[in-house]
Amino acid sequence: MNETPEYLQCEKPIIERLESKGWTYRRGIEVLENENEPLLISRLKDAIMRINGVGEREAEEAINLLEAAHFGVEGSRRVLDYLKNGVPVKDEETAQPKRLMLIDYENLGNNEFLVANQVGYPFKTKIPDLVLYVNGIPLVIIECKKLDVSWKKAYEQIKSYEKEMPELFKYVQIGVAVGDKPVYFPIVPWLGSVPVYEWKGESFDELDNLVELLKPGTLLDVLRYFTFYRESGGAFTKVLPRYMQYRAVREIVSIALAYARGETERNRGLIWHWQGSGKTLTMIFSAYKIKRLLGNPTIFFVVDRKELERQLSGELKAVGLSFEVIDSIEKLREVLTHADGKRGTFITLIHKFRAEDLNDVLEGLKRESRRRKTIMNRRDVVVLIDEGHRTQYGELASTMRSILKSASFFAFTGTPIAKKGRDTYATFGYKDRPYLDRYFITQSIEDGFTVKIAYQARLEEDVHLKRELLEAFLSSKLEEIPEEYRGRVEEKLKKRLNAIKVFLKNPKRIETIAQDIARHYKESVEPFKAMVVAVDRESCVLYKRALDKYLPREYTEVVMTFNRDDSEVIKEYQKELEERFPGKDMAEIRERIREDFRNKSFPKILIVTDMLLTGFDAPILQTIYLDKPLKEHRLLQAIARTNRPFIKNGENIKPFGLVIDYVGVFKELKRALEIYDEADIEGAAYSVEEIKEELRKKIAKAMGYFDGLEPRRDRETIMNAVEILFRNNKGEEFGRLYREIRHHYKLLREDRDEFREAFKWLTEVYYAYRAKVDGLPPEVELKADEFLGEALKFIHETVDIEEIKTDFPIIELDEEFLKKVMRERDKRKAFTNLLFSVRHYVNTHKGPLTEDLVEQVERIIEAWRHKKEEIEKLYEELLGIAQEIEKRSQEQRKLGLNELEYALLMVLKKHVKTNTNELIKGVRKLLKETEGLRFTRWTEKTEVVSEVSRKIMFFIVREYKEECDDIIKTRNELLEVLKRWG
Repeated sequence: MNETPEYLQCEKPIIERLESKGWTYRRGIEVLENENEPLLISRLKDAIMRINGVGEREAEEAINLLEAAHFGVEGSRRVLDYLKNGVPVKDEETAQPKRLMLIDYENLGNNEFLVANQVGYPFKTKIPDLVLYVNGIPLVIIECKKLDVSWKKAYEQIKSYEKEMPELFKYVQIGVAVGDKPVYFPIVPWLGSVPVYEWKGESFDELDNLVELLKPGTLLDVLRYFTFYRESGGAFTKVLPRYMQYRAVREIVSIALAYARGETERNRGLIWHWQGSGKTLTMIFSAYKIKRLLGNPTIFFVVDRKELERQLSGELKAVGLSFEVIDSIEKLREVLTHADGKRGTFITLIHKFRAEDLNDVLEGLKRESRRRKTIMNRRDVVVLIDEGHRTQYGELASTMRSILKSASFFAFTGTPIAKKGRDTYATFGYKDRPYLDRYFITQSIEDGFTVKIAYQARLEEDVHLKRELLEAFLSSKLEEIPEEYRGRVEEKLKKRLNAIKVFLKNPKRIETIAQDIARHYKESVEPFKAMVVAVDRESCVLYKRALDKYLPREYTEVVMTFNRDDSEVIKEYQKELEERFPGKDMAEIRERIREDFRNKSFPKILIVTDMLLTGFDAPILQTIYLDKPLKEHRLLQAIARTNRPFIKNGENIKPFGLVIDYVGVFKELKRALEIYDEADIEGAAYSVEEIKEELRKKIAKAMGYFDGLEPRRDRETIMNAVEILFRNNKGEEFGRLYREIRHHYKLLREDRDEFREAFKWLTEVYYAYRAKVDGLPPEVELKADEFLGEALKFIHETVDIEEIKTDFPIIELDEEFLKKVMRERDKRKAFTNLLFSVRHYVNTHKGPLTEDLVEQVERIIEAWRHKKEEIEKLYEELLGIAQEIEKRSQEQRKLGLNELEYALLMVLKKHVKTNTNELIKGVRKLLKETEGLRFTRWTEKTEVVSEVSRKIMFFIVREYKEECDDIIKTRNELLEVLKRWG
């Protein structure tokens, strides 16, 4: 075997690790039985017969149904269903419907786990590095790169395979890309990009951790219980678990099952996962697996806000799981008293468990439980509680626990654990195990599931709460209770906060802040979005009125509830809303505003007081303008609305969320969060001063790439910097770091003097690199999308882009340029100029004209990087390639052919002895004869490819039978050109 660096650094170690976990290794050439078929048919047939105890005919029927699933959304969903639940067939003897399992999930040893490398398919020039087959079904594809190559290259290769080999990717569920780090991702061929994840574990070697995911038992567990298609806005994507979700679900399911089966008396646990790390899906995975394993349990999702009920319902619907919402006390009573308790999955608000409404149910169940099974004494009842840290519902929780006396309880929280004596964690944890799983803020940021949160005080002298008012607020319990339930709290508690409200609602103050928000938003936030948190509902309307003076009206919307006894200010605004959204009720209007905020250009700023501070996920939300005193978990939850990464083209372009504090609560951050241990909330929020410190480190790191180079702004220095990056293969890494620096620098709009010169220099290097190496002018970023467009406008204010374009133009490879290069006396300079131009040409003209030259260019780059050969020798070799490119281009232009026609001509010239004009006529005949078959994505249909192949063969035999040196080879090469570029 050719032991390339890819093989030694990636392919071989993965095979060895998989073998140690129970996989059998075979070379690709050994396992392919039928070159047109990605399934290993005979192995699959044997497995179906073995697992289900059926004959050959039924096994073949199941395989035919599996193969008959179409490419695309519906076919892929069907294949996943068959993999999880078996293929529906009719019983040979009884003619009754039944399902034949393709995989034995109960008995691992009854399956065949096969890993094969270099698995080739017919008419394909690209061959996947590793394919993992379970019972002959390809479930995982792995693409390998060297350790010094970005994983993105391997990821992009798999995404290109999806288009080239749709018949394979109908079955593959998980892609793995390995380079500088290993990542895994869902296979969704119809999406241009999908999220990628790392599987973290105990080992220092990330490859060891990844292979833990691919262990036979874990892989089948993930496939069966954690892999779903998810519908959002009419588009389908695929859900895979993140490592901490899988870890937490394993613990929950283990306890719930052991307790339900009477194997343990432990029946509770706490999951603490920082906001934004996928808590809702962890709950759903747990419920789904428990339901499948217990058969027919009762599962309650318990939430404490309508917003969370709505979010959870949406997620369950999106992944296609059945459930009921308990929307009334009557419905809850029915579920609790139906036979021994209604079976199924239910969502309910904790507020439905009011003692006065359920006392008779409680007493009735106590009596009935003495003589029969009821929901009170059943152990297969599981309660999953969202945001279980909120302590104010003690009485409600007590009623729920009294009724569901024998259930198991699992609480999920996104905010940290309170200090002893001031929490209800004892309710869910045990002394020897306070929580089942814990996922820190810092870990979440490191993994890229959330971003850092920065905070900055503004207008401190003018608008912040006076110290005594802030003290009164921080010692008050009232603010812990959501607004809609405060009516039940004693009136005297309300009075303590009245003074705060009077201060915060002063119209002059609101006007001052609104003016500041408008300026800050336009300068530092747009096109990201923002949220204003006001002290109450009336303040929300006042902010809307004030902001409308400084921003276009469509920029802002209020999201809140409306009541009958509202003030005139609120009633008037409600009337306006009803006129703007005719025919919709308030719930529909709120939903429309929320969805528009997430998915459309407007609104850009939401104004809220309580709504959306929990359970609202909008990655585009980057800034919160806080004008409401919040504390403890309410403060953490509110600011965490900004912590979702915003992914564009596979990269997060929101390195932090920002909270602008107009109240002064961040001056007392430790006090505001004093119920938490300091270690638990370390990293919850960073001051702008700390962000500046981080920027210093990032700039120092970026400058470290150019050790020994004086950062002057002349052309020679910048060119040297570009060469250093390219030679050390650090361009991509530097680009990522520069973009982070750019975001941080933009945040410090008002305080950036110390960074200005370094930032300008790095900016010039970045754009010079992109122009010389990638052949991309700055305007490309402007065209890419509005977010980069905004960044570019900001860059124009900082450096002279026109100067960069003049100094580092994108050079076209032509005769004139070659003459100029050959006149250059400095061979090093001539070589780099020629290298960047040739590389740019073969990268941007990826096609038949340059395909045979790509490897030669990469070999020269490799030799230059590692100083393997003298620069003069490499220069001569590179010049030869440049001259060949120019010769081909000239010939193509002279003959008046496009690239495809010229490529087909080159193939015919190689194999057919006749004159060029005759061959050109032949090329045009061939293109005309196959034109009707070469529709969009024709290469994905095997029967169409076969028909094109047949027509090419017929064409060669008809036109060139005597003159052609190898008919089969010529047919294959012509077909390959048409498939890849036709």
